[in-house]
Formats: sequence, C-alpha cells, structure tokens
Amino acid sequence: MDSKDSAGHSSVRHSSPENRELVEVIRELAGLLPGHSEINWQESRRRCGDVLRELVRSSGKSRRLADLLKGERHIVGGDEHHIVRVSSEPERVYKITHGDNFGCRSYFSPVDPELVGNFHGETNADPFFYLERWGYLNSICDYQTRFEGFLPPEKPMWLPRICVSQPELPGSNPSPQEIREALAKYRFHEVSTHAFYQPEIRLLLTDAAPRNVRIVDGVPVPFDAIAQVASGRILTWCEERCRQRTPS
Repeated sequence: MDSKDSAGHSSVRHSSPENRELVEVIRELAGLLPGHSEINWQESRRRCGDVLRELVRSSGKSRRLADLLKGERHIVGGDEHHIVRVSSEPERVYKITHGDNFGCRSYFSPVDPELVGNFHGETNADPFFYLERWGYLNSICDYQTRFEGFLPPEKPMWLPRICVSQPELPGSNPSPQEIREALAKYRFHEVSTHAFYQPEIRLLLTDAAPRNVRIVDGVPVPFDAIAQVASGRILTWCEERCRQRTPS
C-alpha cells in the first residue's frame, strides 16, 4: 500500500496510468449522463443501457477487446464476474461483469442479529460505483486494476458489460486474523465482519474476506474487496465503531 502523501497523511488519490484512465472513463460517462449523481440507476437502466451500448459501438478500445477475448474460455468467478484467461497475456486475469449488473455493492444494516456482519452484498446497477470502486482500490495499493473496455450485453435488453484486468497474484488466501493484522498497519479499523475503515481518508472496505485478499511480501492486497468513501449514516456509524474499539 502507498496511501501516504509527502506530509505523511493518507490520500485516496493515485496518479497511476490505470487510475488516470478510470478517471477519463468516468468523465466520459458523466458527460453523456449529466446529473448522474442524482440518478437512481436501478430505475434508470434503459437510459444507462442506451449510453453504454453507444460506447460499445463507438469505442475502438472496446472493439479491440472483443477481438482479444474471442474464442477464449470464460469461467464464472463468483457472483460478480466471468473470469477469462487470455493466451497472449498469461500474467493477467480478465474480469467481465455479468448478470445484467456491474458487480456488487454493500447493503448496510446497523443491526446485526445473526452475527454475520453489518454489510451484506447486493447487485449494483450503477456503472460509476463500479468504476470508482477500482479507482479507490488502486489508490491504496501498488497492485493496479486496469479498465479494458465495454462489451455487448449477454442477452438482448440487458446492460452492456464492463471488463477490467488485474495482474496475477502469488500466494494463497490469508486467514481473517492475518488480514486484520496486515490492514491494521495502514490504520484500517475492523468495524464489522470482513469490513475495515480508514478514518483519515474515510475509505471503507467491505467483503474483505480471505477469498478476496492476498498478502504479498507483508503487504495486504484487497484485490476484490468493495471500496467506497463512507458518507452519511455509514460514515457516522463507522466513526462511532472506531471510537468504541479504540482503547482509551
């Protein structure tokens, strides 16, 4: 992780080529969909789908991506992605959203009656949330996720898909305790099951379970966690959890 600036403070900004490209894609979408922050994407799927289909048609990058993936074997990689191994790039893992949505996001519940955590996965219809998720993860780690392009939908009238790729990671899944200890070095506080909050940058990692994290040379790599900047009641709740868990 490299989340400190020259003054020693953490920052979610990261000037890597991968993040600069993500920023450009987000700007392009925002330009086509003004006022996107107020849109309920679950209810505006047709509008979102129309814009993304146009990007699939007009983007040379997306056309090249379709050619690159043609004939390659797809496997289901959990609830969020199809996984593709490209023969010409064996050192990378390609991930394509599926199921008429853009990965997952976390549903927050302040009540935890079943002791399974306060954050529960649900489908995500917002392409901005998905792209920003990778930008936030890129900002705290040298391990970078790269935007590859848009692809046609799996079925007619479904949303187009987004493809990203990641470097192949060495090692095996760490234990929950190893994840806690590794993230604690970067001032992440465990606030719920598989959920960690960094108060200096207000960054919340959920679904940071052993299946979604590697520890490489002592550095935690949450390669498939869900990342967001905490706000509203989630921010208030996370800050209170940190105060409760910090020894006086």
